[in-house]
Amino acid sequence: MFNITNIKDELRNFFRNSDILTITQRGVTTYQDTETFAGESTYTVSNSPTKLKNIRSIVVGSTTLDYGLDYTFNFETGVITFTNAQTGNYTISYDSGNSDSIYTDFPRDDLSISSYPRIAIDVMSADPDAFGIGGDSFISNINFTCVVYADNTDSIDSYIQAVKTAIESNAKNFYYMGFTKPILIGPCIASPDRSNEIMQRNIDFQSMFNVS
Repeated sequence: MFNITNIKDELRNFFRNSDILTITQRGVTTYQDTETFAGESTYTVSNSPTKLKNIRSIVVGSTTLDYGLDYTFNFETGVITFTNAQTGNYTISYDSGNSDSIYTDFPRDDLSISSYPRIAIDVMSADPDAFGIGGDSFISNINFTCVVYADNTDSIDSYIQAVKTAIESNAKNFYYMGFTKPILIGPCIASPDRSNEIMQRNIDFQSMFNVS
């Protein structure tokens, strides 16, 4: 079902997992929790759960769980909630830290040069329409943008290409979105209200055939 918060959370987790910016650039550390589940429906990551930034993978037994389908998690509390209770040996890989450089909002004007590069993600629009005669459900295309900020055009173009490749490689793999494709790459411009050293470029995407 179309839900802006779920979409933004999935994109935030996806782009952090894609290593477009390194863990050093993001200011996070990757951890692994390993133990055995005995019918648990929830789990709290062991290292700094309130600073959880993304879940990289969850493997229970020999099965890799899918985000959205098999589990969701809370960025603020570090609590993972499973669709079905889990039993077996597990390995959970995740990033935790005091800050990050990939967010579902836009950088503050007062950030220093050392706070860049950064990536901002936001849903721009959706166009719900009746799906079928009778209007019992709705179908929509969802447009979202990624804005890359850095202090030189070569870096920006490299990050934009990495974002584009990551989405194209996973076009059919999102849980809260349908088929996703790039639709626009914008010009590289000086970032307004920030140091003259910071520039930005956006790449926009459309997620098609979302039925709710």
